[in-house]
Amino acid sequence: MMWENNETAGCEVLEIATEKEDIRIDSTILVLDEKGPVKIHYQLELDAAWKTKRITINSGDGNELELTSSGEGKWYGQDDKLLDALTGAIDIDISATPLSNSLPINRHQWVEGQARNFEMVYIAVPSMEMQKVKQRYTCVKASRPRIFRYQSANFESLIEVDDDGFVLDYPGLFTRKY
Repeated sequence: MMWENNETAGCEVLEIATEKEDIRIDSTILVLDEKGPVKIHYQLELDAAWKTKRITINSGDGNELELTSSGEGKWYGQDDKLLDALTGAIDIDISATPLSNSLPINRHQWVEGQARNFEMVYIAVPSMEMQKVKQRYTCVKASRPRIFRYQSANFESLIEVDDDGFVLDYPGLFTRKY
């Protein structure tokens, strides 16, 4: 897949593969921030239920982050130390990609009008700052193309996804090109 970043210059190219009981994602993001061009590479390993097992993120400025998850709300850093501040979150939300929205969407069956609340590990890139945040998804339209209302803090947007739960249009932020 390929997304164009509509907020600033940039794009993301993502490959996804299913291997036995795992979903593996390998992606490169090129984006322009206030300091200039940034290249971000991440690898994500999910279980068959779309729960995060492992995430590795590298940015061109040398910042790197690796987290593993129990899939049940426990998160561990590179030294296998439990990260208490993230306890309870199941999904990750990487600031520079719309893929993050696919994780909670694909983990559940949805009917029109249904809303669900999630705790997410929000990762700001390229700084790699992390925090646990609350997000809400509401299925606005269950037929093709599916539309979800996404809410987090004071931000809200309608997100259009394909049959596989991948973002087609995230107004003002991302548009899928391929």
